[in-house]
Amino acid sequence: MLPNASTKRKGTEEGKVGLFFRFSKSESAAATAVIAILLLGLVFTIASVVRLEYVPEWKNDAEQNYMYDILNDMWVVKTNIDVLSRLMELNNTASNNISVTAPIDLGGGEIPFLEPLKSNGKLEVNTERYAMTVVMRNPSQKITPDNITFECGGITCYSENKQYPDQVIRYENGALILANGKSSVMRQPPSITIENKTNENNYTVIIQTVQLSGKRDFISSNTVVPLQLTGYKTEPVFDSNDYKNTSTSIKAFNLTIVTRYPDAWIEYFNEIAQEKELRPEEDYTVRHLKGSGHVRFSFLPNSTKNLERLYISKTTIGVELGEGNNLNSNLMKLNQRYCFDTFTGMHNSIALSPSPDSSILKDYDPSKSPLPSGNSPGVDLTPYSPQNEFSQHLNNNSNVELTFKFNNYSGFDFSPSQVTVMIIYKYHADDLNYSGPKMEMLLAGESTSSINHLPTGNWNLYSSTFSVSPASPSDLVLNLKVSTDNNEQGTFYIDYLTVSLS
Repeated sequence: MLPNASTKRKGTEEGKVGLFFRFSKSESAAATAVIAILLLGLVFTIASVVRLEYVPEWKNDAEQNYMYDILNDMWVVKTNIDVLSRLMELNNTASNNISVTAPIDLGGGEIPFLEPLKSNGKLEVNTERYAMTVVMRNPSQKITPDNITFECGGITCYSENKQYPDQVIRYENGALILANGKSSVMRQPPSITIENKTNENNYTVIIQTVQLSGKRDFISSNTVVPLQLTGYKTEPVFDSNDYKNTSTSIKAFNLTIVTRYPDAWIEYFNEIAQEKELRPEEDYTVRHLKGSGHVRFSFLPNSTKNLERLYISKTTIGVELGEGNNLNSNLMKLNQRYCFDTFTGMHNSIALSPSPDSSILKDYDPSKSPLPSGNSPGVDLTPYSPQNEFSQHLNNNSNVELTFKFNNYSGFDFSPSQVTVMIIYKYHADDLNYSGPKMEMLLAGESTSSINHLPTGNWNLYSSTFSVSPASPSDLVLNLKVSTDNNEQGTFYIDYLTVSLS
């Protein structure tokens, strides 16, 4: 049967509805895709605007704060050096060196999620030169010695920023300096002072120098780097009061420094001088010697002000990158006692067998701590209890030759010019009618003073400082010879033997 008209119309309407539904569904999906694309575009646009417009400013602020953090870390370094200097001045005991570790964070300036990478920094020790020369003056007299020079070294921290201008933070001779490559300012002053306490026209100038002992070293990093500081000693170098009872008087002086940061030093010298009412060009001058890059401060001899006293001291501070017990541990350091690594000997030209053990000479009677200081061929240590002594019996006309060497050290963390030898020894004579054997020494190829007749009976301390300049620890060879005369017989003992470098 053929469909009627109403049935056809109904089918047509249903088809139209299905077609419209399918079209509407397709249009909704397209609209959703368009909206998603627009939203993603908006997100990327916002992110681009933030990265281009705001992130550089935020990065600049973060790196600026990072520079404040490094400046604070270097301020802690200066404070630690000042404290060590004061402690050594109050208790100047070279055998009790004090060490502290100052951490310096070389990484910073990051922005979480947006710019997580840290800026790098570079820390250098003794790579830039700072030197000071003081020349004492009197127009009518010749002064001897008339000048003193100090090689002070320094600690320098460089930033490697992406937005904020790079900065240089420098410690030299007690001063903390901030520089940007073109100019410099002093953020913390050194220990150079001018005083006029007793009379407004009588002036005292105190120059406290800080010498940083340590090898040239540097590290680039974005992490925390430990800097070890060891206080060695503080000592007076010059005092014009020592000349008061002589015909020589110190009327003036020139202080010349070698530095890369002249602006900071010129400003500082002018500030401390004018603060004490010294007049420029009449009482003092400050000059930037541009040809050499030096800065010179002069206390003038013909001014109305009187230089009542000039006092100069030197503090020696050991500096090394990293933990001192782990880094550069095979370097010999300043003013520390070192026992020899090897010990061999011969008796009447025949090798001692077995060879003596060098470790037996590393300890001494603890009741004798600290040992007496100063040069002496023999300080009586009675009472004394030996720990692990070496001994060798000598017949008439015989000798024992002992050789001591260093094998376990790769170098020095400074350039030594003096070596102090310390020996705790004893000679027991079989017959007290004889005066004792002769002891001779050869250190680093140089002859040292000998003892013609060793004291007999008690334990004695031999201590003497010699001017030698070894290139490496292997050059520090000590040859010790003890020899008897006719009919002299007895036993030679050593309980302790060390050297220290300065």
